[in-house]
Amino acid sequence: MTKTKAVFIVGGSGFVGTHLALRLRDRYKVFGTYCNHPVRIPGVTLLPMNLGNRNLIKRMVYTIRPEAVIYAAGSNDVDWVEANARESELAHTSGAASISNVAEIFQPKFVYLSNCYTFDGNRGNYHEGDTVLPATALGKAKVGGENFIRGKSLNYVIIRSSPIFGRGNGISRTFLDRLRMKLARGERIEASDSELHSFAPIEGLAEVIDRVLDSGIRNKTLHYGGLTKVTLYEWARLFARRFGYPAELITAKRLTSGTASNYELPQLDYSLNSTQSYGMLKIKPLLLEESFDLIEKNLVPRL
Repeated sequence: MTKTKAVFIVGGSGFVGTHLALRLRDRYKVFGTYCNHPVRIPGVTLLPMNLGNRNLIKRMVYTIRPEAVIYAAGSNDVDWVEANARESELAHTSGAASISNVAEIFQPKFVYLSNCYTFDGNRGNYHEGDTVLPATALGKAKVGGENFIRGKSLNYVIIRSSPIFGRGNGISRTFLDRLRMKLARGERIEASDSELHSFAPIEGLAEVIDRVLDSGIRNKTLHYGGLTKVTLYEWARLFARRFGYPAELITAKRLTSGTASNYELPQLDYSLNSTQSYGMLKIKPLLLEESFDLIEKNLVPRL
């Protein structure tokens, strides 16, 4: 197959970026970026990127001339973002603005990957049109990126996802990787019981983005998540039972006030309603059990 369209994945060496490159490399000329840790992906060109260097960004974009830009840079680790405000703002907000400004001359489809923390977590089942009111630094950074792309790009799709699970790329381990390793060694592991999420597999997110690139959808915000709403603790125990590990090794961790009384904070609900996305893209929504089946088929990496 002759590949004529170029796709530029900013954050191509990360967990999401790697899986996207694997999904898209057979049909597109895929270019990705890395910051500190290059990943070798056959059929994909990985380039070093400094989001603070506008001249480098301009040379890279003008060389690639992308038909689509997928912005997957940054970290979805809430604690890391809280502790690294400057780096987070660059990765999630100003970096996306720089790429969008430079690339706009080629009028690419700009896909910005956001997440459920744009909401406050007070009620869950959030639809695309619900008011965003982030309570975390991560959510605020993502809202900043969303607002810039929505205001400046002529052809954008913003995809807010629930937490995504799947196997890592060998450079950075995902929670699923760490969970499997600890359970296999008979070690205990803590998992948060403080937040409800509609967890979904990385393969599903890659399919959503692939279909968005093929579609005429533009200037929309879409949600992606699974049909089952659980905490990370519940998800981990269900995973353990599904794959034959001892679920009793997993213990619940609840957030506390940190004050002298040290009371437990109320459980938050960040679940997303993805009905609109599944309908527009003609994708089958998955229950958690179906997601585990999908993950089982892809436990061996394809790099």
